[in-house]
Amino acid sequence: MIARKLGLSGMVVAIFSGMIAAADWPQWCGPNRDGICSEKGILADWSTPPKKLWQVTTPGDGYAEPCVADGVVYITCSSGDAKARVGILSALNATDGSTKWQTEYGSEWGRSYTNARTTPTCADGFLYLISGMGHVVCLTAKDGKKVWDVDTLARFKGNNIRHGIAESPLLVDKKIICQPGGPDAAVAALDIATGATVWTTKGLSDKSSYCSPILFTLNKRRQIVTHTENGLVGIDPENGAVLWKYPHKSSWSVHANTPVAIGQDKVLISSAHGSNTECVLIGPDGPKQMWHDKTENETSGMLFVNQRIYLAGQCLSPETGKLLSKLEGVSPGTSMIGTEAGIIGYTDRGQILLIKLDGDKAAVAGSFKVDFGSGPHYAHLALANRVLYVRHGNALAAYDLKAK
Repeated sequence: MIARKLGLSGMVVAIFSGMIAAADWPQWCGPNRDGICSEKGILADWSTPPKKLWQVTTPGDGYAEPCVADGVVYITCSSGDAKARVGILSALNATDGSTKWQTEYGSEWGRSYTNARTTPTCADGFLYLISGMGHVVCLTAKDGKKVWDVDTLARFKGNNIRHGIAESPLLVDKKIICQPGGPDAAVAALDIATGATVWTTKGLSDKSSYCSPILFTLNKRRQIVTHTENGLVGIDPENGAVLWKYPHKSSWSVHANTPVAIGQDKVLISSAHGSNTECVLIGPDGPKQMWHDKTENETSGMLFVNQRIYLAGQCLSPETGKLLSKLEGVSPGTSMIGTEAGIIGYTDRGQILLIKLDGDKAAVAGSFKVDFGSGPHYAHLALANRVLYVRHGNALAAYDLKAK
């Protein structure tokens, strides 16, 4: 199995009912929210850069990667001045980038880092997203009609954070997981059909911290794992009970990287602004630090591939956190997708890289420049049906990654 070949722990299971094709990219960071693409036949020779299939201008700006399902690309953006920022969801034909439909999903964050930042989650003909204003919205995938809209900050008495809510929704057992940061409601679950409250985290009132949650099985128990402003937490997906807490703070409460499972009951977390990188064991006696590394990693994510950790331009040992090698030509702010052809990276300098892996070492084997769009290169990549989607501000392009 490709998951075993890539060295995944087997503990990562994002649950979708009646899901879409395995080659789709239906949510944040792919099918399992871990940045791994299991497709076969990915282009491994970039001596000639991949062919651009199409490029479009979006009806606004965004930092979010798109999601791809059933031949349709869904992407969020926002437009308007700071006091009247509006969120827009567009549906594009994957074959040529033509617009199927677009709809305004509500007001968006307009103060700092104003671009839309939520990647929709697509399942069973519906789309779910979370705006920077804390609204969780459900729309139909066919035509973008709004089914329900919940202002979670108002419902759960939460306060927005410094740069606005920045998370992509997790779907677990007919529930959408969000992080309103209210009293006894740091995390909440909403019914996917109606938006009704299913549970909240009684006893946990931490604010959100820009982290998109994930579902793991750790210590033989399914649990939602996410970062709050004060640290890592494990939550029972059935009732919202807080199973454990692990302190991991930063000076700005920015923990934007979704945790990654790196072995039996072990979770990797990595942040910036003084909080660094840690491996945490989730055992019967609660969480325990296994190792700590000073590497800072603000928003670029991390991968666990071939029993090695890749983050911030480095390769680390999962057992000790020891630096195995530095990735030459790969800047610390490079987001990544793991594939059978190697790691595909998107640098904060606007380069798309193919990074070949050889034991503890890695080398750039091909690249091309993102010469379109605007603003900083913050969006992560999406890879579906052997097509790579690259987003830069107000533009989206698709590249053919089918092996010749």
